[in-house]
Amino acid sequence: MNRPQAVPTSPNPDELEIRREQIELLYSHGSSVLLGNTLGVVATTALLWNTMDRTILLIWLSVVAIWSLARIAMFRAHNGAMHDRLSVESWGWLFVAGTGVSGFCWGVLAWLIPDADTMTLAAIGMILAGLLGGAVPALGTFFFAYLCYASTALLPFALRCFLESNELAYGMGFIAVSYYLCTLMFGRISNRFTRDSIRLRFENLALLRQLQVHTEAAEAARLGAETANASKTRFLAAASHDMRQPLQSITLLADALQAEPLTPLAQELLASMREASTSMGELMDELMDYSRIDTGSLKAEFRSFDVAQILIRIEAEFAPLARQRGLRLTVRKMPARVLSDARMVERILRNLVANAVKYTPRGGVFVGARRRGKNLRLEVWDSGVGIPGDQQTEIFREFYQLDNPERDQRKGLGLGLAIVDGLARLIGQRLTLRSIEGRGSVFMLELPLDTSEAAKEITRIQPVPLPQNLSRVLIIDNEPVIQQAMAALLTAWGCRPIAAESLEHALAQLDTAPDAILADYRLLEGRTGIEAIEGVRRRFGRSIPAAIITGDTDPHRIAEARASGFPLLQKPTPSAHLREVLSKLLSTPAPIITA
Repeated sequence: MNRPQAVPTSPNPDELEIRREQIELLYSHGSSVLLGNTLGVVATTALLWNTMDRTILLIWLSVVAIWSLARIAMFRAHNGAMHDRLSVESWGWLFVAGTGVSGFCWGVLAWLIPDADTMTLAAIGMILAGLLGGAVPALGTFFFAYLCYASTALLPFALRCFLESNELAYGMGFIAVSYYLCTLMFGRISNRFTRDSIRLRFENLALLRQLQVHTEAAEAARLGAETANASKTRFLAAASHDMRQPLQSITLLADALQAEPLTPLAQELLASMREASTSMGELMDELMDYSRIDTGSLKAEFRSFDVAQILIRIEAEFAPLARQRGLRLTVRKMPARVLSDARMVERILRNLVANAVKYTPRGGVFVGARRRGKNLRLEVWDSGVGIPGDQQTEIFREFYQLDNPERDQRKGLGLGLAIVDGLARLIGQRLTLRSIEGRGSVFMLELPLDTSEAAKEITRIQPVPLPQNLSRVLIIDNEPVIQQAMAALLTAWGCRPIAAESLEHALAQLDTAPDAILADYRLLEGRTGIEAIEGVRRRFGRSIPAAIITGDTDPHRIAEARASGFPLLQKPTPSAHLREVLSKLLSTPAPIITA
């Protein structure tokens, strides 16, 4: 059986370990050495059967056979249970001794024929030359074994030739000595090659072991980093969800309160409250977006969409803020369809426009789209302070801000452009910046146009006005404060809200089907708003228009909510966006569900 090989613990194996490997190789070649001896014995017997005294020849054959059997027993003892009885060095010298005795048996052969003629000696010399040449690969792995075998086999034959009284025998003696020296040289080369190979293998094994250790450490570090990132994402998602609930209430209540007659002081306080809630929502959005980009949990979903619709929402959202700051906001809405991720493109534009409005002290901001061959280039221009050339790369780093040493939270966290750059990379596009200090900046993003036939039939869709027919809107949310705020806002819009905390609570209050449903995604007892909507639809047998509102930022839950096919609103939802979605829901007929 095969024995395990010694493996060094350092890249520089010592002499003992190399010697051990050489001896192991000797024993692995033992069978081939015996096979060569057997073939030599057969050839010698056939050659000398009629030339040599048969009694002496038979005695010689018996000695060779007995010694061969002894060596076979030694090989089996080494490969079997006796392996550990002796040290590796002892087994090595036993092999050398056995080889020496075997070589001596061949060396005395010529002396056993006192009256051998020159031709008989030449034949014996040829057999010995074949044996020694064939033994170089097997015994050369351990030079002492080959040296002992060659010396005991060939030198006695050479001496026998020198004792003859003819020149031809002298010549064969010199040839034997020369051949002996040549084979020793080849044996030394074979020994050196074997030792170098063993040393190189040991070094490779040691390096592989070190590489494995480093690889395992790197893998452990990677897994640790992934676990930490996942924990961070889960923590931020949970914290964001819990914070978005009261923030949504503040936003909705502020929007509802704005419709009431207020004193100038109350209006000022309300404006400050709205500004604070908006700032908090933006900070949470930035943190979550950056976390999802950083951990790779945010994936792009490419589809065809109308860029004009995004620009309409951008204008509606930022026009009041621009007027408040004394700026001109110009949005050129070109009807065109592109192939990209609509949510990411809108987030990129929102961040760029928000930065432009925030950091432009006077003048204006221009947002537009231009066709460039097969692409549509979105541009955001401002007449602000501009960005110095040596900082135009730095501004895309996280938490980097040009002019906020006091870390005023009203100016954000410095994640806006880092998020924009990350989102642009996720959709496979490059964000381009041109800026002149003191004159302003322009950010440009190119998107591939949708050139299909369906895209050519595009029409610009304006927001649908909210019907003023006291539409009945079902609100399903387990947070009482959200129910109250949502009901107050819908009442101000002329709707009749019906608030419930669960499907059962909703069904208990409904005699007829509502006109629309707004449901929170996460409800009590592990239920979802999707289940609640489907339950109400089954109860009244109609596909009632509905939307999901969620404060979750976990990518898996958001993906589940989107997969339902319902419009998805993220808390805190701006009232303008909520009004737009609700308008579309109320303008959609509710067909009867057929079995």
